[in-house]
Amino acid sequence: MDKSKNTLHFGFIGFGLIGGSIAHSLRHLYPSSHIIAYNYYGTKPHPKLEMAKNEGVLSETSTSLTDFSACDVIFLCAPVLANEKYLEMLAPYISKECIITDVGSVKGNIHKKAEELGLKYNFIGGHPMTGSEKTGYDNSDASYLKGAYYILTPSGNNPEEHIKWMADFVKASGSYCEIMDYKEHDLVTAAISHCPHVISASLVNLVAAHDKDGMYKKLAAGGFKDITRISSSSPEMWQNICLTNPECISSLLDGYINILTDIKKAITTDDGSTVMEFFKNAKKYRDSL
Repeated sequence: MDKSKNTLHFGFIGFGLIGGSIAHSLRHLYPSSHIIAYNYYGTKPHPKLEMAKNEGVLSETSTSLTDFSACDVIFLCAPVLANEKYLEMLAPYISKECIITDVGSVKGNIHKKAEELGLKYNFIGGHPMTGSEKTGYDNSDASYLKGAYYILTPSGNNPEEHIKWMADFVKASGSYCEIMDYKEHDLVTAAISHCPHVISASLVNLVAAHDKDGMYKKLAAGGFKDITRISSSSPEMWQNICLTNPECISSLLDGYINILTDIKKAITTDDGSTVMEFFKNAKKYRDSL
């Protein structure tokens, strides 16, 4: 990428909380840049995209992916399964030196798709580890990137200057840049993000099944709300994540089920020392975070 160009062109496929927050940051860092977003509604105006145009974050919207041929960097910010499809749809139109990145929580599938399409030179996986239970562009803000880890997973065929540009952008946006192999990324995120969402949803569904008269909901206090806050996130997004990282999630859930089985046995057999160690070990590690 030629950073000496007066105007850099950025493209977005998907423009919700994360895509919008990245666009806010780009507009601040590159005020003269041209930022285009894809309107998958076709000729019907998308209210959130129109809002972004009115706020000056977007330069234009388009219903044709051919308009992304001028982009220097394209951010895929749709759900992870949709990102794979858009990567394939974009392949005929991107310029030779275009960087394509994504923001998905799973990297394995899209890296494999990039290899199938001959796009290893262009594709650099990305995962800003930030967000909120809130969704949509109207909740987006550049501040979501500040102080967060933003993981990059190069393909192995990327030019060094492309990786450097991405890393520089991540740091300039206020995030901490971490570069790792995509397979390692998927195992780590399964443990610290994907499984917690499954566990949170399981707990919510357990309580909901018992809450026949609304009393559980009425009395739910800080502890329950804290541990289940993430269950207000997008169901579509988490369905996509589970379906694209099944091996890592299943393996870790097996380990979690074994831990639950062991602590259940300790509780039912009045094994106080094991119960104490269970909570002490958890407290020690949690306090170190």
